[in-house]
Amino acid sequence: MARTKTIQVALRLTPLEKEKLSSKAAEARMNMSQYLLALSEQKRIIVADELPELCQQIIRIGTNVNQIVMVANTTKSVSDKQIDIVNQNLIEIQNLLGRMIDTIKDSYDEITV
Repeated sequence: MARTKTIQVALRLTPLEKEKLSSKAAEARMNMSQYLLALSEQKRIIVADELPELCQQIIRIGTNVNQIVMVANTTKSVSDKQIDIVNQNLIEIQNLLGRMIDTIKDSYDEITV
């Protein structure tokens, strides 16, 4: 069920404050209203820029594993090259996850009231 917003709240800011707020809202991929509501509810806002790349890497690993399984079932062996490809993808995923975790840890700019 969609919420109908009918109440408007006025807020006075300096031009610099408005620019900072607009910038942070855009960085969070939210409009100003969504951003201010999230802040007022003391929600942590985390932008996971690397999530699409992480999903792509996971899909690649799934594809590689399926190919290796098919070869292994057919020839009863797996090449070192195939294992290296999967290992490289796993390393990339580990790096992406590490960066995302660091982003989350660094996002403790909480507002306490």
